[in-house]
Amino acid sequence: MKKLNRKLIRGTNWALAGILSLLGFSGCNEIFQMEYGSPNADFKVTGYVTDEQGRPLSGVRIVAPNVDGKWGKQDYPSPHDTTYTGPDGKYTYRYNSVGASDSLYIKLRYEDPTARPAYKSDSVTVGFAKGDLKGDDRGWYLGAAEKEVNVTLKRKYK
Repeated sequence: MKKLNRKLIRGTNWALAGILSLLGFSGCNEIFQMEYGSPNADFKVTGYVTDEQGRPLSGVRIVAPNVDGKWGKQDYPSPHDTTYTGPDGKYTYRYNSVGASDSLYIKLRYEDPTARPAYKSDSVTVGFAKGDLKGDDRGWYLGAAEKEVNVTLKRKYK
């Protein structure tokens, strides 16, 4: 009888652990789950990428390899670290910062993604200060900041 009770308890424990694991993973449908009480802010960089003659460049890849904030460089890539320019050369890069930082620096790298690039890559660091944030709700949301950065890529000469 004792063996049967132990087997029943052990089997029940395994079944409950399996069900709880499945329920736990099904609740993680976001890349990053924010904890209650985490201050956060939205940052947006927009602009146009053109060539030296002022013509818009379509399909230019904009990558944010790192973001520096109050706690230093992030060691993980942003979940939305790459964007591309549209037919009119316009791009929009968004970043949500979790945690209150006094300043934030987003380094953007502009590169021609074709197999034989015709344009040289370029990098720009965009800085945001706490005073740039607008629209806070006096709670955990610190607001949003937006900057426009227009970039001219130079042609590679052979």
